Amino acid sequence: MRAADLGAARVAIWGLGREGKAAIKFLRVRHPCLRLLLLDDAEDAKAPLDVERIDCAFGAEAIARSLRDINVIVKSPGVSLYRREIQTALGNGAKITSLLNLWFADHAAIFTICVTGSKGKSTTASLIAHILNKLGRNVALVGNIGVPITEIDPAVSQYAIIEVSSYQTADFDGACDLAVLTSLFPEHIDWHGTLSAYYHDKLNLLRHCRHAIVNRQAAFALGDFAQTSGRRIGFFNDDSDIHCRGSDIFDGGRRIGEVHNRYLVRAHNMSNLCAALTVAKLVGIAPGPALDAADDFAGLPHRQQELGEIGGVLFVDDSISTAPESTIAALSVYEGRDITVLVGGYDRGIGYNKLISALAHGSARTVICLGASGERIYGGLLCVEKKRPGTVFRAYRAQSMEDAVARAKQMTQAGGVVLLSPAAPSYGYYRDFAERGDDFAVKAGLAPGAAGHFW
Repeated sequence: MRAADLGAARVAIWGLGREGKAAIKFLRVRHPCLRLLLLDDAEDAKAPLDVERIDCAFGAEAIARSLRDINVIVKSPGVSLYRREIQTALGNGAKITSLLNLWFADHAAIFTICVTGSKGKSTTASLIAHILNKLGRNVALVGNIGVPITEIDPAVSQYAIIEVSSYQTADFDGACDLAVLTSLFPEHIDWHGTLSAYYHDKLNLLRHCRHAIVNRQAAFALGDFAQTSGRRIGFFNDDSDIHCRGSDIFDGGRRIGEVHNRYLVRAHNMSNLCAALTVAKLVGIAPGPALDAADDFAGLPHRQQELGEIGGVLFVDDSISTAPESTIAALSVYEGRDITVLVGGYDRGIGYNKLISALAHGSARTVICLGASGERIYGGLLCVEKKRPGTVFRAYRAQSMEDAVARAKQMTQAGGVVLLSPAAPSYGYYRDFAERGDDFAVKAGLAPGAAGHFW
């Protein structure tokens, strides 16, 4: 579906966040007189003051009434494709699209690299952009990382590096030049409904690319996809392709070099680096120079971000962690130190047995549990403690971030680490993971966000 074809349609834009506002601007440029219906789940939402020729429907009841007369819904990523209202609209003949799909239907001649994965997509996308920029390519880094895809200037950029979430891959119908799958494990089941739907929706990106690069560890989900899709699929973290052994990077049997960057040398980031080097190789950059270009990559805020020390205790913001696997990875970075970990938040109903087992076996000395999912983790730890008297961990429940940080300071000795790695989203407690991470920093008495460092 092209934006040019919407001039006579009754169009609704669902969601008034960054992407929704970008969609309004995108359509207004192409159809200055098009009347738009703005939808938002919050009853107290505010329409943009500088937008004319709009109608608004805020709150569930108003949305349900308004959708009866809509031809096209431009849906923000947070609005689940599986919501009853969306399914009803489809049944009534409405078409569902997104800003990502509209842009791809319209975009100029620019090489597109879409990066998705359960974890690692932001770091990998940023690392690809960093390497290409350092080696003289003009790059736009956009998408789920926080910059709407419509901000790309095709007159300037040779490459568009686009981070895409499972919310965006689910109904993606564009055609990207290169797709990257960084990892795959259970996530966002509340949005997708089932684990099989989540995996299917993630892999949909691979159905709409010319060449796919997949983490060998995620190959279990491909089945006969490579044979039936007709897509070219390559792998990283595979002995025959770019992979790591310890801190060394290899391309097949040939050693490329050693990783000296203290952030990238972490096991999960070595995987992200292998993905980025594979992309660089496919666009004509030799792995050696690409590895050298990655040496000064500084990482991203709220991703195992070392904020600083207080009384000899290191405070680490890993608020981006919304899954048990990413929290386990963060804990492994500080293995051998006295770790106090803050876990929990919104409860999506995913399993925490793997994380509970890791905590019960001593990956953290102290576990402080927050929110609804924190209650489940706390309950699981108590069950372990009953079965195994004398376990080495201490578990507590906290009522707020302030309470959690105060307890963490009390329980963690000099030389230890206080790690915010929730293994859960922030919905209902904070606007997003960044706000949660900033609150953690402020409550600890440190500068939040980008003020931190990784060294």
